[in-house]
Amino acid sequence: MRIIKKEYDKNYFENGFYKEKPESQRNRNRLRELIRHKKSGKLLEVGSGEGNFLHEAQKQFDIEGIEFSEYATNNARIILGDKVSRGNIQSVNLQSAYYDVIVVFNLLEHLREPMKIINKLSYALKEDGILIGSVPNNFGIIGGLVTALSNIIDKTHYSTYSPNIWYEYFTEVGFNEVSFFGEVTLGRNRSFYVKSKFWKFVSFNLMFVCEK
Repeated sequence: MRIIKKEYDKNYFENGFYKEKPESQRNRNRLRELIRHKKSGKLLEVGSGEGNFLHEAQKQFDIEGIEFSEYATNNARIILGDKVSRGNIQSVNLQSAYYDVIVVFNLLEHLREPMKIINKLSYALKEDGILIGSVPNNFGIIGGLVTALSNIIDKTHYSTYSPNIWYEYFTEVGFNEVSFFGEVTLGRNRSFYVKSKFWKFVSFNLMFVCEK
């Protein structure tokens, strides 16, 4: 078991400290939040991992996933079949105005040029589409410390920006409504959301919902 993560292999997705579960409380939280904004339609998850959120989301949506890791894609296909494809979002072609929802939980921080991908995802959303996801909350003492530690452990992190930078990215590509709130994680399978005005000061992750 390796502590430092440099590639998206088995050790990245599961080890002696954790293993994400499909029907986890965290994934249920994510789905509940999503259906506050969109209750059905075509859903794409980029960076779908082993398919755990998609497993939950298929109860409400027509799902599809794209995952870079061969290991994770193979595991996801055991439960989701060909609804998950292996690919790099930086080179995959997406159809214009096709999806009702695009999900990117803890994906954008792994990209060297996340704004280009945000623009690509916006292009693939319908006019009333929703982009929902999360990134490390690089703000304040708590968020800054958690982000710094995660960057030491996870060498695949390239873009751990402040909330202000993410807001600029989302609005510059054309999202009209952008809302932020916080997530505090309790391991890989449990979390709670912080939606008070103090969320930036206590949260580990920045959650975002972007509407066209």
